[in-house]
Amino acid sequence: MRIDPESLSPGRRYFLMISAIVPRPIAWVGTNNQSGGHNLAPFSFFNAFSATPPVVGIGFSPIESKPMKDSLANIRASGELTISIADLKLGDKLHESSAELPYGEDEFSATGLTPAFGNVVSAPFVQEAPVSMECRLRQIIEIGDAGSSMILADVLMFHIRDTLLDARGTIDPHRLKPLARMGGGRYASLGEIFKLPSYEQLPE
Repeated sequence: MRIDPESLSPGRRYFLMISAIVPRPIAWVGTNNQSGGHNLAPFSFFNAFSATPPVVGIGFSPIESKPMKDSLANIRASGELTISIADLKLGDKLHESSAELPYGEDEFSATGLTPAFGNVVSAPFVQEAPVSMECRLRQIIEIGDAGSSMILADVLMFHIRDTLLDARGTIDPHRLKPLARMGGGRYASLGEIFKLPSYEQLPE
C-alpha cells in the first residue's frame, strides 16, 4: 500500500506518523510561565542531534484549542527549559501531566510531582525522574505555515541517579527502564536489549 501524506487530513497524517515512527523517547519538559509559576508536559517528537556540543531537539505541533503549546510559549519567552526522562514507575504521572490545563496552572501540583531546581537554569525538573537535563534554547525552526516548530537546545547540566551509572560511566538501560511512546495512547518499555557484532567500544 502506498499512502501520499498530502491525501490525508492533518489528524490522520499525525496518527499515521506516530504509529510508524516507534518507539520514541519522551522529553518531559519543565518550564517557567510568565506569571512565575511552573509548567510540565511530555513531548515525544524528541531526540539528540549533537554530542559536541550536546544538543537536543523537540518538535511542537499546534492543536485547534491551543495554537501554541504552553511549553513552547514559555521557552520562547525565557530561553530556558529542563528535560526529564521518565522510567516505567512514572508512567501514570507522565500521562497525567499531558492534560491540557489552562495556561498558568501548575502540572507539578496537579500530578503531585516535586519540582527540583538545578545549577544553571531557573526552570524546574522532575525530582522523581532518574535522569534530567538543564537546557538553554539554541534555535527555533519554524516548520511550514500551520504553526509547527522545532526547538534545538543546548544541554548545560545532567542530573543522573547514582545507581544508574555502570563501570564505564554510562547509563545502564536495564537500571533506567525508560518509558517510550508508541501510537495513540500506547506506551512501551525497552523489551529485549542486545548488542550486534559491530558494536563500537566506548572511547577513552
